[in-house]
Amino acid sequence: MRSPVGVVVAPALGVMLWHGGFRSSAQYALAAMAGGGVLLFAGRWRATPLLAGLVLAAVANLASLAWHHDSGSLAPTLAAVAVSLVVAVADLPGLRLCERLPLVVALLAATIATSGLAGLALRVHPLAERIQGVWRAEGTLEYPPALGLLCVCGLAAALALHAGGSIDRASAVVLCALMGATAMATFDRVAAGETIAVLALFALRVPSVRRTIALVAAASIGCALLALIVSHPSRAALERHLRHGAISSRTTVWDAAWHAARARPLLGYGPGQFRAIYANSSTPPARQIGLAHNAVLEQAVEAGVVAAAATALALAAMLLAGARALVSREPARLSAAVAATAVALSGLYDITWSFAPLLVLGAVSAVACGGRLRPM
Repeated sequence: MRSPVGVVVAPALGVMLWHGGFRSSAQYALAAMAGGGVLLFAGRWRATPLLAGLVLAAVANLASLAWHHDSGSLAPTLAAVAVSLVVAVADLPGLRLCERLPLVVALLAATIATSGLAGLALRVHPLAERIQGVWRAEGTLEYPPALGLLCVCGLAAALALHAGGSIDRASAVVLCALMGATAMATFDRVAAGETIAVLALFALRVPSVRRTIALVAAASIGCALLALIVSHPSRAALERHLRHGAISSRTTVWDAAWHAARARPLLGYGPGQFRAIYANSSTPPARQIGLAHNAVLEQAVEAGVVAAAATALALAAMLLAGARALVSREPARLSAAVAATAVALSGLYDITWSFAPLLVLGAVSAVACGGRLRPM
């Protein structure tokens, strides 16, 4: 029997192996897989706020593409459509997505994390990059915070697999330490904080894995110190990075995005055309940034107010589903809750929603949060 997880969801997430799914070729591949999935699993889709938001945002992007006729907007538009299709397939009744998703996420995250650590050790671009004097792991996502976010989701998935008896303690420690070390090797402060939070959450909600978590914490600290030695940043570069304002550094681009969205509120500048907001500015900023670092603002700029409102609806639905499930004591559901919550929150301050497979990860995890588990 064909499984949408194996045929559609897993390949859609696997697109992260190709430049993080961020480039146009990967976006076309994602669209093809999503279209094929709909043909294979056509059925009655459930109308949910999450799916409604994603579909409405996709329609708004299609309208913006039709108006602007920009060839560079085709791939981002198809990616937006593909995300909604994958989520529709993932929400088919009887799928048991909650049980099957952790294995996919853990294996994919481990693969990409390994590439990030290898890139850092060898100092090979784009698997790692020297950013303001600090070598940081990027993996195939080619963006440190995105790799850190995936490792946080992979950490929760590996702990869920261990708690459910799918992998033994030694395998869990190795997988989780790999994920924790890579999250630290990105030098992303949010990923580091979320890694600690995930370990604490599982220790609190799933007592059976507490001993494993203690071993993971010790191994992760050791691996993180090793990653710091390999990166070997200068003291000045490390201090500059740690003092970098995570929110204050975004205010310039948020201000530019807000004014640009007000200038073209209906259909925006075209999907994927965020940089166009600087073209006719009388006082462009000293540094032009290619993305808004806020999913709602970015959609407002690129596809208009309807796309922004739809994205806000999807983000809120994803965040609510994840937050509700964080109190669960079922490891698989707790893993999905971590992914849905982390991806949703990242959409408020970073560009991670521009990576279509990461958005798929958050959305299908939100679907999994409400799925049924087989009785033990």
